[in-house]
Amino acid sequence: MQVFEKIGDEIILVYNPREKEEVEVGENIQILDKARGRGVVVQVIEENLVDLPGILEDLVRRESLSHVKVTEHAPSATERYIMDVKNMKFARAKIRKELHIKEKGENLVDWTGWVPDRSALVTMVDDNWIFEKLGVGKKFYKHPILLGDTSYSRRQLISSAYHFQGITLIVGKKGTGKSHLAKAILLGLIDQGAKGIIFDINDEYSAMQYNEDETKSPYFNKIIRLEPGENLRFTLEYVGPEVFYDVMETIGVKEASAIELRNIWERLAGTGQLTFSQLYTESDKVSNAHIRDALTRRLERLARTHLFTDDLATAVKLEDELEKLSTGGALIVNLKAKDKVTCDIVVQTILSKLQELLEQGSQPIFIFAEEAHLYLREVNWAEAVTRMRHLGTYQLYMTNTPTEIRPLVIRQADNLFLFHLTEQQDLFHVSPAAKIDSETVTMVAKALPLRRCIAVGEATKHYPFVLDVKRLPVQTAGKTRLYFTEQ
Repeated sequence: MQVFEKIGDEIILVYNPREKEEVEVGENIQILDKARGRGVVVQVIEENLVDLPGILEDLVRRESLSHVKVTEHAPSATERYIMDVKNMKFARAKIRKELHIKEKGENLVDWTGWVPDRSALVTMVDDNWIFEKLGVGKKFYKHPILLGDTSYSRRQLISSAYHFQGITLIVGKKGTGKSHLAKAILLGLIDQGAKGIIFDINDEYSAMQYNEDETKSPYFNKIIRLEPGENLRFTLEYVGPEVFYDVMETIGVKEASAIELRNIWERLAGTGQLTFSQLYTESDKVSNAHIRDALTRRLERLARTHLFTDDLATAVKLEDELEKLSTGGALIVNLKAKDKVTCDIVVQTILSKLQELLEQGSQPIFIFAEEAHLYLREVNWAEAVTRMRHLGTYQLYMTNTPTEIRPLVIRQADNLFLFHLTEQQDLFHVSPAAKIDSETVTMVAKALPLRRCIAVGEATKHYPFVLDVKRLPVQTAGKTRLYFTEQ
């Protein structure tokens, strides 16, 4: 393998695939000038065949004579040489770091623009060597989380729970492994004593209470499944007027009706009679028929969600549920097959109560939001990313529709785990979150198979690694109702 040329922050390497194992997209390579004790570490983002003058002509000539028997006489060494020339490949690689070798050892530093000459030694790099130089790995962290193995050196990529205290994006096509990675991170956080709330739109996270053989997993008592309308119900007093008014507005209550609703709410609250049934009764007494009809119809719609209860014994308080997870764990909020009104009430109530608890000094918490655009409004995004983040609400967003992620979230992202994507618009939209060159995001994402992603951010010390997600010791999917049960 030899250096051919440098273009900007890229180095083009030429090699004979017959004399060396195939270079893979995402692999790391060291180019070292021993005499100067200096080199660069590059990462392959694309490979291709070398296009030499005469190759096309030779291929066309051979193809056009395919129906004619042609006998060629040449020494075997010559034939091998001709084939080697025709099969030469080049690897397009991005310069990631600069290497300095001194008496005290080797150091990786940010690239200064220096480039080695063509006589430099080109060798493959073991990922453990990069981990050591970057300070990545179990021995460097107090709160390690195993994410998986690097795809080519097969080394364990161990991050820290510390590095997920911000915003993390997990993006890719459906079925590529996003939720699997999210579960690996969640279990790692639980192992470190952290608490999480998961907005689960596919009802699959609660399956982690069990091992693959259906026995109880070590996380059985650390995962609480909350089913809206069943074991997740609220009193009006707990929901609060602002959240309730917001929800009523989203289902079409106009200003005049909203004013009347506020008056009824305040009157009931002042007399200690604020219950859902009493709110409906008083709304049904409104003299204006138009307003009365508007309020009662929408309250009936809310009643059908079964989210509200007047019985304190069946009502849920978020702080009480979190208290059950004193040594770490997760509340799984099942939003599968729930209508938009139910999702709005549940998500807004939980976020509102989390903000109150954090303002009162409650322990920080991690929120996992799958396909958040389905239930988070613009104001929720802004509040979560700005104010709530600084209060101690750390967020992980998983989506197969990256264009729905708000630009505010993209700009503030601390980590990006990018699975297979092909749509240019999706790649362009999410690339700023990587905080590396857009070519890497575009080229590598298209070359990723299932369960493989490119990871970059605080979790990797901002060095991009291609990662195979770890296998989990628990069930990783919920049960889907099927019509055909066998292939």
